[in-house]
Formats: sequence, structure tokens, C-alpha cells
Amino acid sequence: MATSTMTVAAFLAKVLLLSLCFVISRSERVKEKIYDKIQSDMACFKRFNGTHEIGCTSKFNGNIGVIHVINNRSDLDWVLDKGPHHPYMLALTPEFLTVSNLRDAQDSGKVSGVVVLVHEGFDPEKMLTSGFSGDYPCPNEEYGLYNHSSDTEYTNYCQKNPWNPPGSALLFSNWEFPIFLIDNQTSVSNIITCYEEFNAPKDGEPRSWPLCALELKSHMFGTTNTEVCMRRATLPSLFSTVNFCDPLYDFNIWGTVKPMNASEDLADQSVIIVAARMDAASMYDNISPGVASAVAGLVTLMSTAEAINRHKEEIMAAESNKNIMFILYQGETWDYIGSSRMVWDMEKGEFPFQKQEDISDQMSQINFTHIDYFIEISQVGKMEEKRLYLHTDPVSNSDPVINSQTGILVTAFNMSVSNSSSGIIFEKAPEEAPLPPASFQSFLKHVNISGLVIADHKGSFKNKFYQTVFDDHRNIKGEVLADVASVLATTLYTMVVGREYKEIIADKNFTEVLLDCYSKNASCSMFKDFGGYLLKNEMNDGKPAKMYVNVKRGETGRTYVTSNIFARVMGEEVDLNETECKSNSFYQVYQYFYLPRVSNGTCYRTTARKTEAMSPAFMIEDYDWQSGMYSTWAESGWQAIDAMLFLRPSVVEEVALVCGGVVSIVTSFALVYFMNSRSDLLFGLPTPPAAC
Repeated sequence: MATSTMTVAAFLAKVLLLSLCFVISRSERVKEKIYDKIQSDMACFKRFNGTHEIGCTSKFNGNIGVIHVINNRSDLDWVLDKGPHHPYMLALTPEFLTVSNLRDAQDSGKVSGVVVLVHEGFDPEKMLTSGFSGDYPCPNEEYGLYNHSSDTEYTNYCQKNPWNPPGSALLFSNWEFPIFLIDNQTSVSNIITCYEEFNAPKDGEPRSWPLCALELKSHMFGTTNTEVCMRRATLPSLFSTVNFCDPLYDFNIWGTVKPMNASEDLADQSVIIVAARMDAASMYDNISPGVASAVAGLVTLMSTAEAINRHKEEIMAAESNKNIMFILYQGETWDYIGSSRMVWDMEKGEFPFQKQEDISDQMSQINFTHIDYFIEISQVGKMEEKRLYLHTDPVSNSDPVINSQTGILVTAFNMSVSNSSSGIIFEKAPEEAPLPPASFQSFLKHVNISGLVIADHKGSFKNKFYQTVFDDHRNIKGEVLADVASVLATTLYTMVVGREYKEIIADKNFTEVLLDCYSKNASCSMFKDFGGYLLKNEMNDGKPAKMYVNVKRGETGRTYVTSNIFARVMGEEVDLNETECKSNSFYQVYQYFYLPRVSNGTCYRTTARKTEAMSPAFMIEDYDWQSGMYSTWAESGWQAIDAMLFLRPSVVEEVALVCGGVVSIVTSFALVYFMNSRSDLLFGLPTPPAAC
């Protein structure tokens, strides 16, 4: 009979187990009824350098707070001084996202998070008339040519004459709560509606429970600074999936018009470097358009290279020792990662790589002695009256030889302009002013080179939204970028070929399509043809390309698509099928790219290639992280980012519900125990005989 008793107990246990499974299976449906998921793909995250951390994080299980919409400063004051239902989640529009407002919210201890609501039709030019920049007033100053230890008369120039007057350093600040950007209009509407129905104060008085609340989850695993974070990343972890942090990492993309073979005598050859940056930043993941700050220069460089490549045979046939190198730098936002890595490699005699003994047709080494001129295309998308400015470095130009060479370069531009049909005007910036933030500074810190920086501004930036989400397609006048490329291509052709003037015309259609793909719609046909399947999110929703630099294990789609387009721009079609179209070695002069969607499959032979853009700080053994010599930026790891909207009961109700649940569980187990112990009476089972 003991068996019968055990059978009853097992039966009851199964009933409880099935009930539990039923509850679990229904929990997701219940959760869907309680919680309303809102947009969560653009959260602020943590980054680190050698001295400190910046960005945002939530608690491990997320932050919860009652929503309060901020329409003016008095709404924020109400939360800080009067609001009784803290912690609060602030829902504010971009004009109220200021360092002072966030500092007040953080110092109060009454705010657990912020959501920035971007309403449809929001016009930053009208709402943010004085500008809004997340960078410093003097971007990259401490890693540039005129930093505090430079000992020149231009050391404090930017402090008195800031290049970026709207700079708030919001991007480089540390926040103790999560900040999410929301531009999905359904999510924006749901938050506003829920607030107005349940939370909006009546005659200045707070509403009673239940109240509309938000849960934001964006826990970052990294902490403190890059040195600490990288050290923790090397330690064994109880949770193998935890990634504490990664160095910022990507690839510079470059190529030369003429091939440079190591087997040839290159002692007397010189190179004109034409450079632009291809990265930008914002506070948030998945959105960093950088149209005026980076895309305009990138597109102008690619258009220039495309125009020059159409005249490659003439350039190759000319009896000239000059060559042209086009290069797109990555990571320049974060203290010149790409350009400083190129300089470091050149100093070691390892650019683009260490010399290989067993490859006959390898790419030649390139060093400082090969550089004739350095031309950088900076911010060129907001020019007025088709006017651009040529900025030069007064420190290096104090050398008469360098100054003379710079004069030759400026004269070449003026000659191209005077004979051009483009209408572009180049004006020399004041010689007493130093260079604006530019990759060129990374080279000038180590060697005097003649060169200039082309920009749409004479003094401070015309770009009022530098390093923010609002540096988008609305922040650019892109219709004349092909004209700029035409003048630049003409200047380069004249300097390399050495013949009398010949106007080179850039392809306006190519320029416009390229600009549209980067600034508006990364799902464009050109990106699809050149590897758009790698772009993932951008290809699915038609958003602009993300111009953020990346980490080693991050999304590399934009870099690879750009590399493929650049290979076509710098290369030539060859009659090879997909199997034959391949390079035997990265070290060879020519690289081969097969693009299956271009004309049903096209093979390109090109000098274009990628080289690492990772700061030397992460490659130098026992590097002094606080030395300020090289960029030390790293990005925190995270596992899940989520945001949910729900109605929250009062604390008393929450405690009552928890206590009720505990009582229910205890009662259930007590009932099962009682039924099991009295099963013979409850179920009519005879008492088992006593053991003999």
C-alpha cells in the first residue's frame, strides 16, 4: 500500500509540475499584455580611453522609472523639486538634451534614465538655431599638432578661437543612467499618449497610481578606463560570453594610381597623398550619419579618384616620377586612429607591411621620403557661394623650402580654378591661423611635409551639428561636390603629368548616387551591387550608412562595401571568372575583386587595398596608457538592449502582490504536503500493515 501512497504523491507532483509549465507557457502572453515594447536600437553606450570612461549604462537588470515629459525647463524643475514618484524617466526633445540639464538630473538622484524623442518633421535648423555638437569646442586637440606640449605660439589658439563653437562635449561625458534615442513614431506616440493619460500633472499636482513607466536595459560590462577594461578582458571569466571591451578598430582604404612594385627603383619617385576621413560618431548605437563631417569628403575623394582613373593611361604614359595615393582614414574622430597608425607603420618601415623575401611582385614600401604633397579633403559640404578655403600649417611653412612647395601647390589650384567651368572658388585661409582638426596633423607631428586642408570654413566650422545624429542629409549642400572633385582632379592631373592645363570633369551622376547611398539610403542599388548584403540593418530599413569606426568583432559591412566601390574606382575590368579572379597574396601589387552583381559578374584588377586602422597603443608592449601619445579608445561590450513601456502600481500594491504570491506558494506546498500525508483518508486508501 506504500506504493499507492507514493503514486498519489507522484500524481500531485505531476499536477503541480503541469500547472507550473502552463504558467510559464502563458507568461510570455501575460508579459505582452503588461509590457509594450518600444524602439531600443539606438542606446547610448560606454567607451573608454587611457584615463576615464564616457557614455551610459543601466543596472544589470535595467533601470525603471515613471515617465515625465519635458517640454520646458519648468517641467524638469517640477521633477527635481516636487515630483514625489521618483525615480523618473525623462522623455525630452533634442533641444533639452543639454549637459546642464543632464547634470542636474544626475545630481538630483531622482532620475533613472532618459529617452530623447525625435518627432516626425523635427527640423534641427529651426529648433537648434545656435547649433548642437556632441564634440569638444576643440576636437582632437590633445592629439593634434598644437596640443599643450607642442611649445608653439599656436598651442592655445583654439581655446581663444574655437573651431567648433557649439561643442558641448556631451558625447565625451559620463552618465550614470541609460539614454535612448527614439525616432520610431509609433513608439514616440505611445510614450506621449501613456504619459498624458496617466502621468501628466493636474494643475501642477502629481497624479496618483498607477502611473506610466519605462524600463530601459543597456548594461555595459566595461568600466573605469581602457587599461583596467583590457586587463579584465584577459582574465578567465565565469561567464564565457561576457565581452568586457574591444579596441576601436577598422581598416584604412587606399590605393595608388600607378602600381608601385618593390622590384623597381623607387628612390626618386614621389607620391601626392589625397586623404579624407570616413568615420563619424554620435552618442548612440546604430546611428552616426556624419554627412557634413565625413561623407562629403569621402564622396568628393571617390569622385576625384574615379575622374583620375579615366585618364590613367595618360598618367602612366607620362614621363613623370609622381604618383597619386588616395586614402580614406578610419577612426579619426577618436584621436586620429587611422592616420596615426599609418605614420607609425611608416616610421618602422612597415607600410603597408613588412617586406616579404619570397614574393617577387610585392607592393613597395612607402615612407615619409616618398611623400611630395599632402592634400586633405575635410568638411566641404556646406560651402557658400561655391567658396572653399585652403588651410596651411604656419609651423612647417616657416621652413622656406616647405613654404615654397606649398606655394607651388596653391598656385596649381588657382590655375585649375581660373580655367575651370565649375565656378568653384578657392581662397587661401589666413596664414596666421593653424590647421583645423585634420589627419594631416598626424604627419606634421613627425615630419615637415608640404600640404593643405580643403574646407568649407575659413574660421569656425559651418557644420553646427558636428558629431551628432543631426549631421544628416539635411545638413549638406551636396549638389556641387562633383565640381570640387573636377577642380581637384584637374590639379592632380596637371601636377603629375606635368603638361599644360587640361580640365578633368568628374561624373556628376556617380557623385550624386554615391552621396545618396551614404547619406540617405544604404539600401540603394549601388550598395546592393557592391556587397550590400553585408550592411544588415541599413539594407533592411533604408537608413543612411552608419559611419562609426567599429571594433574588431563588430559590423564591417560599410567598410567592405566602400572597399569594393573603391576597388572599382581605382581599378580596371579584366576578363576573369569568379574562380580565377583572386589574389595569390595580400602582398602583391595588384589585388583582385570579383563582384557578382556588377554586370552579372565582373572582375577588377586594382591597387586598392585595406590596412589596419588600430591605434599603436594596443600593439606596443607595456604602453603608458596615460602618455597621450596615441589614441587609447575602446568600446564596452554588452549583451542585451531593450526598452519597455508599462503601467506601474504603487509601492504598496507591489509589496502586496509579492507577499500575496509568496503566501500562495507556501499555501500550495502546505496543501500538497497535507494531502500527501492524509492520502489514505482523503482517497479511501487502506492503511498499510505494520512491518513485522
